[in-house]
Amino acid sequence: MKLATLIIPLCIFLFLSCEEAEEEAINTLGTDVQVEMGEYLNDSQRTLMFKFFTTRDFGCINHRISYAMQQNTDELVIALEEVKEPEACLKAMGPASAFVEVGALNIGEYDFTLNIGQAISNTGMLTVTPEAYELALYDELGMTIESVALQRVPKGAVWGTVQFFQERNDTFAKSFVNQLTRLGATTDKFNEGDYGFFQVDASGKITQPTFTLENPPFTFLLNYRGDQQELVSLLSEVHRNYGEEIAIRLRTADGEEFRSWDLP
Repeated sequence: MKLATLIIPLCIFLFLSCEEAEEEAINTLGTDVQVEMGEYLNDSQRTLMFKFFTTRDFGCINHRISYAMQQNTDELVIALEEVKEPEACLKAMGPASAFVEVGALNIGEYDFTLNIGQAISNTGMLTVTPEAYELALYDELGMTIESVALQRVPKGAVWGTVQFFQERNDTFAKSFVNQLTRLGATTDKFNEGDYGFFQVDASGKITQPTFTLENPPFTFLLNYRGDQQELVSLLSEVHRNYGEEIAIRLRTADGEEFRSWDLP
């Protein structure tokens, strides 16, 4: 009787131990991955892209992660299959990567699955609204995610930097922003969050990115629905008059990028 009393708990323990061992997912990709979302901008449509980077560095910076994607009306499945060695190695340490372009998505909810290697499957929900993409996962096995929400760049947004070659001059930079407002730009409040191209703080202002330069640029974020040619003309004028002192980079929600040093 005592022997039976000992055997029964032992069997239960072995059964549970085997069940846990079977449930433990092995990452056959050989490395965890970092997951980011990004939105590609152009004047006709917005498309969502997922960016994957291994947390492990490889000896060739052009290692790639092979993948497959399946997309239905209300479902998206991405499978990261294996890390591929390049035919020609660019010798530098860096992560392997995969850039998966999902395309334009309608407003709504999508069942989302991310398979990593042969054994790991993370499921959840991707929600698309006019303001943001939001990804909620039930598990995050074999992965890290930079942010659960990507704010969508509002139509009409313009942003950029004013870089000074010598001493930074915020007075001049603010006068440039004032010139933009004279062309019709407005200082509308943007929602707080990560927009991929820039971040916005709780006050609705663009946050100062971390730069390694000793003289970091002045950053600006505005709303503009006027003629883009007027923006180009203003940058061209600045370059003609101050091209040896400053450089201005300006981007728009239509995917355009204007750089003062490229203009006559």
